[in-house]
Amino acid sequence: MIRLNTSDLGITAGRRALISHLDWQIAAGEFWCVLGRNGVGKTSLMQTLAGLLKPASGAIAIDGVGLTRIAASALAQLRGLMPQQVVDAFSVSVLETVLIGRTPYRTGRGWDTDADIAAARNALDSVDLSSRADSDILQLSGGERQRVALATLLVQAPAIMLLDEPTAHQDVAHQLAMLRLVRQLSADHAVVMNCHDINLAARFATHVLVLGADRHWSGPVATVLTPDVLESAFGCQFSVLEADGLRSFVAQ
Repeated sequence: MIRLNTSDLGITAGRRALISHLDWQIAAGEFWCVLGRNGVGKTSLMQTLAGLLKPASGAIAIDGVGLTRIAASALAQLRGLMPQQVVDAFSVSVLETVLIGRTPYRTGRGWDTDADIAAARNALDSVDLSSRADSDILQLSGGERQRVALATLLVQAPAIMLLDEPTAHQDVAHQLAMLRLVRQLSADHAVVMNCHDINLAARFATHVLVLGADRHWSGPVATVLTPDVLESAFGCQFSVLEADGLRSFVAQ
């Protein structure tokens, strides 16, 4: 079972400390949501876990092997990042964009196989975009482009999936559909997702990491998502409502 560990991890932005002394373990079968105020370091954490940013201190390991010791080709099969925003430089079809996710599994200059194309079409169907397979990527809405990014991650199929605010540009129906899909993925993958919606995290995640200004809290949703923790992290009061078996938090 795949595991990602951080040991005494520190992340900075310039001279400003964002995250300090983070000891954290993520395993396959878990769906982690990362919560916290704007600017607290959620995106920087995601990019650091992916190996795109160098930590200020500490270490990150996958199955006991330091991230910097894993070859890029192998790392691409172990972890994948769905960024918060993608800027496309030129016209290409949606299907061709999704097929980029198969790059770690190609050898030499091999063309897309029938299996690759089938996987890409299945991924587009999973995110409700099968009808846009032949569309120009530059003509999509922001929400559609985010779902293409998720489809690309699906065909990459890394053991560890890192998603940076995937629901940010989605309407309510697609938010729910996306989170149901991500929850299903966590049965076989380790999933970490940045999220601003506390109630979506409470409903779908198995675990949460809550980042405060100078401390953090991590663990199962039922244990960590409490009014006291949220008040400390967000600087406002919260009350809890329960209805039809769902627990929700209301900021006051």
